[in-house]
Amino acid sequence: MLEPVIQTSRLTLRAFLESDLEDYYEIVNNPEAARKAGFHYARDLQEARYLLMQSLRSQSVFAVVETRTQKVIGSIGLYDHLTEAGDVAETERELGYMLNAAFWNRGYMTEAGQAVLTYAKQTLQLTTVWASFLEDNVASKHVLTKLGFTYVDTYHHPPMAIYLPNVTELFYKWEAN
Repeated sequence: MLEPVIQTSRLTLRAFLESDLEDYYEIVNNPEAARKAGFHYARDLQEARYLLMQSLRSQSVFAVVETRTQKVIGSIGLYDHLTEAGDVAETERELGYMLNAAFWNRGYMTEAGQAVLTYAKQTLQLTTVWASFLEDNVASKHVLTKLGFTYVDTYHHPPMAIYLPNVTELFYKWEAN
């Protein structure tokens, strides 16, 4: 269950609101940002609304809000992680995030990630958080490394795969100490 608000020095992490649609559309309509986050970009407001409604229903996705301007600049969430048997892991989650391209390279996602990992450890009492990124997403690798994630494995999706065909994905994990 999401806490109402997590505050950092520059960001407010909170649940998404329907009124976030315009800001959210700026995030999800960028084809390059969407590709790096592993989803198809929203071509119009209707597609953005559909994606936003999924985030509204989720109990694990935070809107990343620049506190000074109150603009939603991204999202970050903890998603179910499956065991080898296909069950949801009790004390493990997967970290996923995306950021409006206009706000890249300012340390925002590292700041948001640190806050979410603290929440994961202290409030949710998670032991492990997993993350993955596409091989060419050097910025995501940098974020995860700064957050204390370590490399686990590499997977090359086959050319006929439905999800990310012919793309290499790297897997990292963070363990609570």
